[in-house]
Amino acid sequence: MRRILAAFVLLFPAAFPAAADNDWHAYANPRFGYILDIPPGFEPQGDTDNGDGVSFHANDNGATLAVFGSELVDGDFEIDVNDRMASEREDQWRISYSRVTAAWASFSGVRGEEVFYTRAIALCDGSAAYFRLQYRKSRLTSFDGVISRMAEALRPSEGCQQTPVAAAPVAAPN
Repeated sequence: MRRILAAFVLLFPAAFPAAADNDWHAYANPRFGYILDIPPGFEPQGDTDNGDGVSFHANDNGATLAVFGSELVDGDFEIDVNDRMASEREDQWRISYSRVTAAWASFSGVRGEEVFYTRAIALCDGSAAYFRLQYRKSRLTSFDGVISRMAEALRPSEGCQQTPVAAAPVAAPN
């Protein structure tokens, strides 16, 4: 049975997105000062005009990834996150999980056959870094490991010394 499973993993690596650990690459944003590890198979689609981030697309499974920074209104991270969740609701997403703290936030949602997961961290200069991964609901379990790794990997660049951000549990959208 182990040989069959090992052969399956080798023949169908897209079924196990987190399997190829050495294929991950770092994206660093100099404008906002954050870093995120990008999973294998995600190709950049272009930087934003204002330098706050970049978008990625995975051709093998149709997933999209947006990575961006945000200036905080009045320096309030929690308000920024809550505003983004409200915007998702306005776009007809049903928020199925949310956890917001002063240092980090995670939330996810469902709309039809699509799901998304967003992770955010407060940066030390009155800004925040976000990633938003959107994919098909049928791929939910195959992205659990990817999301966990990305949530742990989103971090301030060197020089931003703030309280360490605790890892958050990954909650699957309902």
